[in-house]
Amino acid sequence: MVFKIILFVVFILATIGTGIWAIMSFVDDESPAGKIAGSILAVVFLILTICIPGNIHQVDTGEVAVVRYLGKVSGTREAGVHWDSYFTNKYEYYDTKVREIKIETQTYSKDNQIIGVNADLQYTIDASQVDKIATEYGSIEKLESKITSIALDNIKSVFAQNTATDVINNRSTISANISRVVDESINVGYYVNVKTIVLTNIDFTDDFEAAVAAKVAQEQKRQQALIEQEQKLAEAENAKQVAILQAEAEAEAATKRAEAEAEVARIKAQADKDVAQIGADSAEYQGRKEASIAMQRLASINGWTVVTTDEGINTLVKPDGTLVSDAELKVGAENLIKYYYTQQWNGILPETYMSSDDVSTVIIP
Repeated sequence: MVFKIILFVVFILATIGTGIWAIMSFVDDESPAGKIAGSILAVVFLILTICIPGNIHQVDTGEVAVVRYLGKVSGTREAGVHWDSYFTNKYEYYDTKVREIKIETQTYSKDNQIIGVNADLQYTIDASQVDKIATEYGSIEKLESKITSIALDNIKSVFAQNTATDVINNRSTISANISRVVDESINVGYYVNVKTIVLTNIDFTDDFEAAVAAKVAQEQKRQQALIEQEQKLAEAENAKQVAILQAEAEAEAATKRAEAEAEVARIKAQADKDVAQIGADSAEYQGRKEASIAMQRLASINGWTVVTTDEGINTLVKPDGTLVSDAELKVGAENLIKYYYTQQWNGILPETYMSSDDVSTVIIP
């Protein structure tokens, strides 16, 4: 476009300059040849000014031009500078960069709630199909009008399939569904590629929003009540477990105490038994010792000998090797008593008393 303007300015200046020269040649009464040359140059530059700059067409990057020859679409032009007669060819420029359509509408939910919807639809035209867009729609504006209408129908259809509560709770899912159905409806047959469609705002009536707020508050109270109830149950269960553990601990402690007391009693009983056994063994040993001493004395006093058999039994044997009889043992025992008496006598004779009944009583001091 800049090159076209520069060329147009150059030709205009050249035309004006030659025109002034031609006029001055007539005023100065120059030769006829000079007058004709100046006039011809002025006419030539005028024709060049009219024809050349107008026939130069520039298509910028991000654009595609549709060429109409006498009103009929004859082809397209990519980015660059092109030469076409502007008397017969008209250029229509189509932007191939991302375009945006602002959508604002009201629709109804499945439960007949009024919903205000704002959305942004971004798309690009198919550069290879621009001639068809020009033929079928005539302009990009008319195509956008059609796209907008289809997008609105799809948006309303998706919202009509959901309750207002679903819209609030599942906005991302609904937005994805709208994007999917709009893509399927527009990308095929309308020579465009939908980049994205985003829900920028969703509004409900004041009454519905108030009802939702009240419901949310009620639900929050219910959830809080459930939390408090669960906390109480947890505390009760915890107290129960603590009581169980404490009871088990006390029972275990009592069992251990009983076992310890029983063990102590057993040990004590065993100790008493052992002490008693030791005492009995000691008494038995002492008795055996004293008996052995007495037998030795009995044998010594009577001239006998104590012989221990293989079975560990002590027997009394006379000098001739025969055993002491019971009668001899009785006499020997009396001799032993006399021996003990003699050993313990203090030299004082016993006293004898006679009673009136002629019964004598011997008192041993």
